[in-house]
Amino acid sequence: MKKYESILIALILLGFVLSGCSPKEANKLNSSEYKLLLNSEKFDDYEAGFKNYWAIVKTVAKNNNVPIEESNIRFKLKHKEVSFYDTRGLDLRKSGFLIRQKVKYKDGHKKPGFEFGVKYRRSNPKDALSVDLTLAEGFTPKYDKIELESDVVYNAISKNGGRDIKYSVSNSIKLEESPEMTLGAFVKIYPALGAIEISPSTSLHLVAGVSADEWMVVPGKLDFGDGLFGRVDMTIWIIQTKNGELRIPEFSFDHPFLEDREYNKEAMKRCTDFIDELQKFQPDWVAPGALKAAYLFGDVE
Repeated sequence: MKKYESILIALILLGFVLSGCSPKEANKLNSSEYKLLLNSEKFDDYEAGFKNYWAIVKTVAKNNNVPIEESNIRFKLKHKEVSFYDTRGLDLRKSGFLIRQKVKYKDGHKKPGFEFGVKYRRSNPKDALSVDLTLAEGFTPKYDKIELESDVVYNAISKNGGRDIKYSVSNSIKLEESPEMTLGAFVKIYPALGAIEISPSTSLHLVAGVSADEWMVVPGKLDFGDGLFGRVDMTIWIIQTKNGELRIPEFSFDHPFLEDREYNKEAMKRCTDFIDELQKFQPDWVAPGALKAAYLFGDVE
């Protein structure tokens, strides 16, 4: 590649980091999710907390001329168990990888089967794209293609109240039975994990010895104009630890970047303005935050 082309790509990737909501460069950034952690004291009754914070979201949207499309089942609860697995020394985490397991509930009972996802996360999008998470032959992925995503955490601890952006590629698979909890068993599914320089026989363990009980509602979509819709999730992780119960509530919305077009500047500005205004509105509802998994991996004091 010519030198000037390398410089141009570097500038485009840097623009992603600085802009948050930004146009997609072909075959690069496919979607973004904007996250704001909330005050756990407001969610002792998490169903009431979801309803009360949704009212706040609607007020901020009205104040900023952002229409909302509300779901007819906006407070219907979705329930999952979320777990992370790593070596005792967190070798996967140190190498940028996450292994996450999800188990869904129905009518209070766990549904059969397991969903495993491997994610490779980096602060730079080019670095995230350097790993190929294609499944080994004989395994069928949950989704058709691997995409580059950005997670933008507002009021971030690591940025002293600013934004923290991470880029990741991920691939998920549904299995009837859980694999053996060794690195080698997962390398057979995700060959990219073989790059980690530890023995394939190394055991994988439940991170922090706990799983998160996840409750979620999907109350609606924010209409920023020009076809840019932010699909809203509100979730809470309830984690039983040896020091008591930990609750991590979060507001987020995500949107794709379209293959054949770019959103106009006005729509993208409404996107970033909205999450900034929401962060400032009724600040007693907001908590300094990080990605939720960081609390289990000990990245947050």
